[in-house]
Amino acid sequence: MSRKKTGVLTKVEKFYIDNNEDKNLNDIADDLNRSTAIIEKYLAETGKSRSEETETSSAGDLMARKEDRGVTVMTPAASQVADDTRSNRIDSGHHPAIYIIKKDK
Repeated sequence: MSRKKTGVLTKVEKFYIDNNEDKNLNDIADDLNRSTAIIEKYLAETGKSRSEETETSSAGDLMARKEDRGVTVMTPAASQVADDTRSNRIDSGHHPAIYIIKKDK
């Protein structure tokens, strides 16, 4: 794997970041071969700061997987997202595999 570029962002890289607002920070960082910290710094300087990735990710996206062995492990980030969204899932009335005997008060 090649090393990440360092230094100041070029005009082309800034243009790419500004015109790909629909992509998440990790995808942009991979496309530009830059760290997410540099991209976040640029977005903060321009006033276009984005929210954290964990806020837009579901718990399933944050699971650690080793697909060749069929293993999936819940990471601390996935657990946090699941805890944070628990009330939304319970209030929606849709429980695909859970039967709640008594609702939490």
